[in-house]
Amino acid sequence: MLFKSACFVLYLSANALAVPATLQRRIDHTGHATFYEQNGAAGSCGQYNSDSSQIIALSPYWNVASYCGRKIKITNNGGGQNNNGAGKTVVATVEDTCPGCGENDLDLSHGAFQALTGGNLDPPGEFSITW
Repeated sequence: MLFKSACFVLYLSANALAVPATLQRRIDHTGHATFYEQNGAAGSCGQYNSDSSQIIALSPYWNVASYCGRKIKITNNGGGQNNNGAGKTVVATVEDTCPGCGENDLDLSHGAFQALTGGNLDPPGEFSITW
């Protein structure tokens, strides 16, 4: 019993002195947001989502399969017409691939797009983002 107690004290002492790993700064990506319809089909991650769900289609550059289910915070940087959402942010889930997107562009579901534009789908369908 004394041996177990001594081991436990050593374990606690060692962990108390451990230095946490250095965290790396998050990298911001700047691109453009567009929107698309699900049309009742499963995304490339295999999930069925409604147009009102807050989901993202990534460029094939990102090897989408390795990002399926990940949450991404997106900020509306403005641009477009009738864009009442400059400065708004949304957290959406990667569920699909956008074959026509540039490396840092995101194709958003109606739900995610409208959350970023104050409810509009036409500012005119594209605006600047950071994610």
